[in-house]
Amino acid sequence: MGILYEEEYEEKLREHKQFGVAAEWALQGPDPKLNYPFPILHRPRLGTRWLVRQYVRRFIQALYKEVSDWQIENRARASHLLLYSIIYTEEFMVQFLDNLLVALYKTVLEREDKTIKKNVP
Repeated sequence: MGILYEEEYEEKLREHKQFGVAAEWALQGPDPKLNYPFPILHRPRLGTRWLVRQYVRRFIQALYKEVSDWQIENRARASHLLLYSIIYTEEFMVQFLDNLLVALYKTVLEREDKTIKKNVP
């Protein structure tokens, strides 16, 4: 989908590549120590990132509610979708951080088990 988006909106993306302000880490590629979650092996294509940015605004508020759902399965799915949305939108997600932090804070407060567990290999 990212390749098709890049082909269809080549002029728009070309302007972004030439005139857009890129983060310092993005100029030479991502940090080699940066690990992505399993299905994602490397940084997503520019077209894919722009495509997700267009739609994340539509479902992000619903995701905040689902993260604090009473059913564990719904919380797990919402948290995974939230994680992948952050990966694909990168710095675009900054505008949603205030609501994201409030939603995560409420979720932690509602949990019965207050400990945060790390996945240790």
